[in-house]
Amino acid sequence: MRLGLLLLFLLGSLLYQGCWDEPNFLTAHASAPPKPKVISGESVQLLYRKVGGVPVRYVVADLNNPYVRVSVVTARRLGSVESIWDLLARARPTAAVTGTYFSTTSKLPIGDIVIEGERVHFGGVGTALCITYDNQVRFIRQGLHRQRDWSDYRMVLGAGPRLLQNGKVMLYPSGEGFRDKRVYARGKRVAVGVTAHNKLLMAVVERPVSLRQLAMIMRTLGATNAIALDGGGSSCLYYRKKVKVLPKRKLTNLLVVYEDSAEYEARAIQLKPLNRYAKR
Repeated sequence: MRLGLLLLFLLGSLLYQGCWDEPNFLTAHASAPPKPKVISGESVQLLYRKVGGVPVRYVVADLNNPYVRVSVVTARRLGSVESIWDLLARARPTAAVTGTYFSTTSKLPIGDIVIEGERVHFGGVGTALCITYDNQVRFIRQGLHRQRDWSDYRMVLGAGPRLLQNGKVMLYPSGEGFRDKRVYARGKRVAVGVTAHNKLLMAVVERPVSLRQLAMIMRTLGATNAIALDGGGSSCLYYRKKVKVLPKRKLTNLLVVYEDSAEYEARAIQLKPLNRYAKR
């Protein structure tokens, strides 16, 4: 009899404990932010996430992998535009997004461009994404219309304006030489940033947002430093042989990423323009 009562007491205790712990478990998990959907498990991934209700598709490139390469592909001749298909056919990257802005009249990019250590274009406006030969990322504000020595960097793409600096929102477009009102207006956006763990983020936001909203989105994705790229009708996202976001116009350049350095080296000469707009 006593043994039966003892067994009933222990069973009731276990049931009570289970009922007490379950609500806490559900509450803890319900409050956790949703994890981004990972499309691929490689060193270059495509992810999808909603940030404040805004859908964002973004590429994450792990620059700690020594085989990953980041570069720029330009139109065959600077001062001209090409279809997205021609640019991608020549570059054959793992992933790509829209690069820097360009003049609608001259068709020349507004920022400096360095490909495989060679400056192929001088723009002198904005803040540049710079990547060293050992895959370290820097964001450097260009001296307005002044030449700069980029010899420490494998690639440079001058764009902007700056969105984040050391984890803080940093917006001063006019100080970087931006005068076009379209830069300030709400619109579709493209941005590039880097995390504290040296992972490059290339994000495309198809819903119209402001620069400040874009900065907050990049920070939520994990970027500590970031700049804006060309957006609007130029917005483009390509990943593993599929164009996810198709631009509405021809372009002058793309920011491209390779997961295999051998593929990059095979295509490097094809990334550069035939002509140059830069002092060597």
